[in-house]
Amino acid sequence: MSSLSKLQVTSNSLLNWVFQDKDGTIKGKPSFVLDMFSNHLEAVYEKLPETKHKSKISLLRFDKKDYEKKELRFILEISEEISKSKIFSSFLIHGSCADLCLVPGWSDFDAIGILKTSSLSRENRTQTFETCQKIDKMMRCLDPYQHHGIHFIHEKEMNSFPNLYLPVNLLKGAKCLLGNPSIELAKVDSLEREMLRFRGIVKTLKNASDSGILKHHAKDGKYLLENYKDLEAMYQLKYFLCVIMLLPVLWFNLKGDYCRKEDSYEMIRKYFSPSQLEVLEKASQVRASWKSKYFKGNTIPSEVRNMLGMDYLVRGAKFAKMLEVNLDA
Repeated sequence: MSSLSKLQVTSNSLLNWVFQDKDGTIKGKPSFVLDMFSNHLEAVYEKLPETKHKSKISLLRFDKKDYEKKELRFILEISEEISKSKIFSSFLIHGSCADLCLVPGWSDFDAIGILKTSSLSRENRTQTFETCQKIDKMMRCLDPYQHHGIHFIHEKEMNSFPNLYLPVNLLKGAKCLLGNPSIELAKVDSLEREMLRFRGIVKTLKNASDSGILKHHAKDGKYLLENYKDLEAMYQLKYFLCVIMLLPVLWFNLKGDYCRKEDSYEMIRKYFSPSQLEVLEKASQVRASWKSKYFKGNTIPSEVRNMLGMDYLVRGAKFAKMLEVNLDA
């Protein structure tokens, strides 16, 4: 199996920087800026190699009746929008929005939008940008604290699909909002990049522990501080808790066991004691007990503070380092 190329990784990062446009960088610039980036991306994806031998993966059926509840109706609206736009070859939802086990106000909207080659053309790129912006706004009604956007990939990347994006074996639990019953892809090895991601998280948490500031995912110019020194930081705290809850599945991925995130919590208990996993358990408790009424601006609720406890940055860094040290166990 070939390895994930640096060109694909950096191009995908640029693709998402352009079409997520979180800070309004592209929207606020003259049209030639979008043209410049789109032309470059179009040229890059033209050069990605074709793969003749692909695997077909069956998807779960997207039944619109499952999404008629108030908190899920936005997914039907997204489905209508992407069907109208005709810029996606597939649009996959996975995680809690696919298995319907979501916690309103906490669960993220996890999705992979597979853009057609034609979406980057001069005729279509503006519509592509506007559609991506529109559906991003739609999906944020599920969780005001969501810290990531829709992951956009180019359809040429299905010729070299890495577990870095989403473990291939988990795609069978995804649904396509365009109604596609299956997708075709060729796998590419991304273990080196997955290790870099894991070690990057460990380093970020260590720096946060040492400084008392998690310098990641700021909101209004503010970062998460240790021991609730600024209570207006629920968005930042949620990011921290989600990272803690992501670490076990990334750890198992690196050991060659590509499991679901929810399964990793039970599996990891076989490797470590309750005291070693205490910050993970606290993060899980916050998620399980989250109530929509807790959403009050960006204030960290007292219930969350009481549940999580103090020195969370120190405890989180200790947990991450323990996993890193035991990668070969």
